[in-house]
Amino acid sequence: MSTHKPRGYSVNDFLSWHQRSELVLQPKFQRRDVWSHKAKSHLLDTILEGLPVPLIFIRQQIDPLKRKTVREVVDGQQRLNAVLDFIDPKDSEKPFRLDKSIHPKYGGKTFAELPKEVQNDFLSYEFSVVLLEGATDADVLDIFARLNTYSQKLTDQELLNAAFYGQFKRTVYKLGFEHLNFWRENGILTDRQIIRMAEAELVSELVVAMLDGLQAKKEKLRKFYEKYDEDFPAKGIVKKQFRATIDLISQILGEQLSTSIYSGRVLFYSLFLSFFDLTYGLPDSPIGKHPRKISRESCPLIRKNLLRLSDQFESEEERISEFVDASTKHTNDKRERTIRHKVLYECIRSAF
Repeated sequence: MSTHKPRGYSVNDFLSWHQRSELVLQPKFQRRDVWSHKAKSHLLDTILEGLPVPLIFIRQQIDPLKRKTVREVVDGQQRLNAVLDFIDPKDSEKPFRLDKSIHPKYGGKTFAELPKEVQNDFLSYEFSVVLLEGATDADVLDIFARLNTYSQKLTDQELLNAAFYGQFKRTVYKLGFEHLNFWRENGILTDRQIIRMAEAELVSELVVAMLDGLQAKKEKLRKFYEKYDEDFPAKGIVKKQFRATIDLISQILGEQLSTSIYSGRVLFYSLFLSFFDLTYGLPDSPIGKHPRKISRESCPLIRKNLLRLSDQFESEEERISEFVDASTKHTNDKRERTIRHKVLYECIRSAF
């Protein structure tokens, strides 16, 4: 058996092989096609946007009797099924239509209804493909056993990422990506954490709190992904308020954020929501006060108060011991989050 480096094959190449019966989409060692309509739409949207998709593995063999090359899809069957059924529907009376919640521009359209230049770009899109030539079934199974040896267990956020494709997910992911430099430069998240989608998880928690108040970590994340998968009416105001709150924190703490206690994920969560509560009002706020605008004149004193609290954090002063405990023990429980919220809210408000 010989294996080769990835090669590029276009969507149109796969379509041609399929039409000539030279492509086997479901050999005996492949799983059945179980992708949902949203999962397929997400993949098609990725291709329409010209973004990369994972490698496809194909076992290539020559049939000497029929004098043709046969390509068995070892890994990538569901991706290719989605693409081919979009271009050449199995049921002509019910062609595949792009999901509107995933692709606002072309949502509801079939491949034939797309502009000609878009169809051409789609057919020209290239997959990266690894060809396995002369590989036996045992060879194929051995290859994937080895690949799976190095795979890591999915995090909770990665599981949500695999299950949902709609408006809530797209909103929180966009906000997370927009602020990558902010997370890194201020030490809130490391590159390793970001690779495992920690920025999406943090933004998800913050947005859920913006909409539904403080709660235990991940308590309602999945419910919000489900509830707002098809439509997320509040996405515009959520984006605006989220960005404004990040900008306010940057304006007040600046470079000192990265050297303060608020650079950690636990206390940044509380800092963000304290500013949000004071500015916009948090649902079921433990403070119960009306929001107010933070003036430019009050910013220096807010900074001073927050940095003083940061300096006192490791001291033995009795008055902040409860705050320290709530920041270091059971940090994701609602009770501890509420304690931190009250202290930080008052720290900011007292500057007025």
